[in-house]
Amino acid sequence: MIKMNDRNSKTKKQSGACVLPCDFHTHTGFSDDCDVPMEQMVEGAIAHGIETLAITDHYDPGYPDPEFPFQLDFSRYLPALQAAQTKYRDKIEILAGMEIGILKGHFEEARRAVDSYPFDVIIGSFHCTRNDDMYRYDFAHADGPAELEDFYTYMYECLKEFQDFDIAGHFSILDRYIGTLYDYGAVDQIDEILKLLINNGKGLEINTSSFKYGTGTWLPRRSILSRYLNLGGEILTFGSDAHDPFYYQYHFNDAVEFARSI
Repeated sequence: MIKMNDRNSKTKKQSGACVLPCDFHTHTGFSDDCDVPMEQMVEGAIAHGIETLAITDHYDPGYPDPEFPFQLDFSRYLPALQAAQTKYRDKIEILAGMEIGILKGHFEEARRAVDSYPFDVIIGSFHCTRNDDMYRYDFAHADGPAELEDFYTYMYECLKEFQDFDIAGHFSILDRYIGTLYDYGAVDQIDEILKLLINNGKGLEINTSSFKYGTGTWLPRRSILSRYLNLGGEILTFGSDAHDPFYYQYHFNDAVEFARSI
């Protein structure tokens, strides 16, 4: 985690190595969309030279896909986190985390989960366009600009009520699914969302997962990260969203240069 205005932030310049010895958004077999056991993910992180790893498995109360409901078995997840922290404490710092899927009508379930354990980091993310999950929604026949405006209107509505997280995850995730990179300049809600996050002490992450999926766009887009900085935002984390050890710190060197360029 770095401060956006810290020109001397603790990033390591090493030839052939990742400049950041951390990854703040990762998943294990406790997430419905990951098949890799936690122990294997941790050992993969150690092999990558990661010094601080945030394990942030999915919990999306109300998620509409019955095949991948993104529920989290807390009775197993929390003891597994504690066991990993103990077992690997001399090799890596493991942060106990969770990625909350924010969905209107399910804020209380999310709050109960957040309050159930002294988590180190909570990522607040949107995986649905209102009640439709983005992965299965057919954007091919949708009005792209209208979808974009409605998505950020919905995000703003939710974030005015739910702030039980530390970092806003993959802010412009709609870019991964919608098929066209639209101009965000006309979406007034984005500035209002960023002001809300900043005023409540929330950070943004640079999420590099789009490179894994082939869209090659930064999450958030440059224009959004620039506005976050210009509006007074200071907290920035870097997350690969890895569901496999291969993708730890994916494109992190590029991500650091992207941040520095802003």
